[in-house]
Amino acid sequence: MYDSNFFNKQAILVHTIFPKKKEDENFDLKEFLSLASTARIQILSILTSNCKTCNSKYFIGTGKVLELEQMVKNNPVSIVLFNCILSPHQERDLMHLLQCKIIDRNQLILNIFAQRARTYEGKLQVKLAQLRHLNSRLVHEWSHLERQKGGIGLRGGSGEMQLESDRRLLRKEITQVLLRLKKIENQREQNRRHRLRIGAPTVSLVGYTNAGKSTLFNMMTESHVYTAEKLFSTLDPTCRRIVYKGGSNIILSDTVGFIQNLPQGLISSFKATLQETIQATLLLHVVDVSNERFEQNIDTVRYILNNMHIHNTPILLVMNKIDRLKKLVPRIDRDHDSRPIRVWISAQDNLGISLLIQALNELLLNNMISYELRMPINNDLCQKLYRLQVVKQYWVEDNNYIRLKIYLSSIDWCRLLKNNKLLIDYVI
Repeated sequence: MYDSNFFNKQAILVHTIFPKKKEDENFDLKEFLSLASTARIQILSILTSNCKTCNSKYFIGTGKVLELEQMVKNNPVSIVLFNCILSPHQERDLMHLLQCKIIDRNQLILNIFAQRARTYEGKLQVKLAQLRHLNSRLVHEWSHLERQKGGIGLRGGSGEMQLESDRRLLRKEITQVLLRLKKIENQREQNRRHRLRIGAPTVSLVGYTNAGKSTLFNMMTESHVYTAEKLFSTLDPTCRRIVYKGGSNIILSDTVGFIQNLPQGLISSFKATLQETIQATLLLHVVDVSNERFEQNIDTVRYILNNMHIHNTPILLVMNKIDRLKKLVPRIDRDHDSRPIRVWISAQDNLGISLLIQALNELLLNNMISYELRMPINNDLCQKLYRLQVVKQYWVEDNNYIRLKIYLSSIDWCRLLKNNKLLIDYVI
C-alpha cells in the first residue's frame, strides 16, 4: 500500500534551515536529495529558506511562499517536497495555495518504506504507519464538502457524515492490521523463546541507513540479502544462525536502517521487528566512515536506541567502508580494560572480518547477564546454581518456592540451558 502517484514525477524541493538550531538538528539537504532519488522523483529546482521562526500557516515565511508560488507557475511540476515535517493544516494551506501535491519528509519516507516492503509482515507494518498518518490528516480531506446543519433538528451535513464514516472505516482497518501484527509478534516471541531454550545468543546489526549492514550480514552468514547503494534498501528483518569459536551457535539479525528523525509512526509500527534489537545479547552498530556526517549519524542511532529503551545492551562499533578512505587499515580499538569497542573493516572487500569475529568472540565470552528465576525450593537445579556460584540474591516464598537472582556470562547461561531444558520455564 503506497501512493504511487508521485513516483517518477518532477518536483520543487523546499529546504528549510533554522540558524539558531545546531547543525545536526537541521535536516541534511544531501540526504533528502538521496531520499528523493530513491523515490524516483526528479528535482527541477531547490528553494532554500532560512527560517528564524516557523510560520504557523505555511511553515516558511510569506516572502518565500510567494517565491515558491512563482517557481511552481514557471516549472512543469506537480509536487512540492518539503525537507521538514508539516502539520496537517500547513499541508492543506500550501496545497490550496500552490494547487499541487505537497509531500513532507515523513510522507516521503513512509512511501519509500511502502515501496520497499516485500514480506507480509513488512507490508502490514508500513500499512499501519500510513493509516495512522492518514488518520491525522483525514479532517482536511473533506474541506470541500458541507459541514453546516442539514436541516431543522439535524446535526451536521453531508461532509460531516462522510468524514465520520471514513474515520470509522480507518479505525476498523487499523484494528484489523494490529490484530494481524499481534499474531506475527506472538510467533516472533515463540521463536525468541526457542532460541533462548537452545542457548543461542542473539547479535543484532543496527546502524544508519546505507551503512552496509546487509553487506556485512551476507559476508558473515553467507546469505544473499538484497543490498544496494540506496536508502532503506532492506526493510524486512532477517535472522541467520552462524557458528563462532568453540562450535556454539549464534543468531545474527539484520534490521531496518535508521535515519534522522525517523517518523514515530514507523518506529511504533515496526515494534515487533525491533524487538529483535531490544532483546539482543550484543549490538553491532555499523557505521559508514566514508560519510562526512558519520559522527552525527552515530548520535542519531544512539538517540533512537535510547528512545527504544535500549540502555544496558553492550554495543560494538563496526567502522565500515574503510576501503574508501586512505591510510585506514583493519584494526581493533580497545578500552582501558582491553575490551573491544571499535573494529575497522570493509564488508564489501572482506577486510577485517576475521578481526570482527575475534572481537565478537571476546565480547560474548565475557558478556555478563542477569536473570531472575522462580522455582521449587527443593529443585536440584537450585543446588546446582549455588555450586556454580552464580546466585547473587535469593528470596524464600511461603509456598515452598524460591526466587533467585543469578549473574553469569552469556556463554555459561547458554550451556545451562542446553543441559536443563526446563530452565526457561523458571525465568520471571
